[in-house]
Amino acid sequence: MIKVYTGGKEFVGENSAFLDENKYMSSLFYIDARVLTEPSEKNYALKAFDGGKTLLAIKVEPYNLLLYGDKECADELLLYLKDNGFIFDGIMCPTETGEYVMSISEKLIERKYVLTIGMDFMEATEYTEATAKEVIPAVDSDVDEIFDNSVRFFIDCNLPDKPDKAKLTGKLPNFRVIKENGKIVSMAMFSEDTDTSARISYVFTKAEYRGKGYARKVVNAVKNEIFSMGKVATLNVDRANPISNHLYSSLGFKKVFSQGIYLSKR
Repeated sequence: MIKVYTGGKEFVGENSAFLDENKYMSSLFYIDARVLTEPSEKNYALKAFDGGKTLLAIKVEPYNLLLYGDKECADELLLYLKDNGFIFDGIMCPTETGEYVMSISEKLIERKYVLTIGMDFMEATEYTEATAKEVIPAVDSDVDEIFDNSVRFFIDCNLPDKPDKAKLTGKLPNFRVIKENGKIVSMAMFSEDTDTSARISYVFTKAEYRGKGYARKVVNAVKNEIFSMGKVATLNVDRANPISNHLYSSLGFKKVFSQGIYLSKR
């Protein structure tokens, strides 16, 4: 069976106990649910359930469709989305669910999904080094640079999403940057993940400034700031990027689970 929700509030209200079984794995659901107020074919929340099995889905533009729960419900969910005109291309979900989607999608809905980015979700709970004094909060006049760097970040990571300047402006207080000659050369951002954790994202250093330890400084500074809030620091890292993996591991981050972004190759 499929249930379509009238908005993020109803979705979370009914499914919070299920989502809270793994707060890390489902944390993005809470983030997207907060902004899901007017459901449409591009923005929606659904639940597929059968015989004690449950699979939750939420899609908020410009982000990927998120899946969390029992993969056995994916057949009915994908068919319902396709047959009822819901728009979905990229899917982000735990690796086990993604592998199942890849195995059924071509035959079931005439789409072939492939793993585009395999990620490890990591957490850190301990200080490893002091915050570098070069790391400073972003200011209002930085928004254009942060947007331009975010565009480059999405391209470098092979992400299909595109940054939204208005949303980035609202998140500006959460960005930490390093500047040279008044220009941002490296940046990172933190955002609420769960009630006990915050996630680090938008980790980007301009190509000509890489290899100088700037990414390490901004990530460490953000991590320390998250600790000062009494929270655990989390992030996603591309499993195919050994440099980032080494950086995060050296800063005390440890793998919790694996997930991936799966794109449709029609």
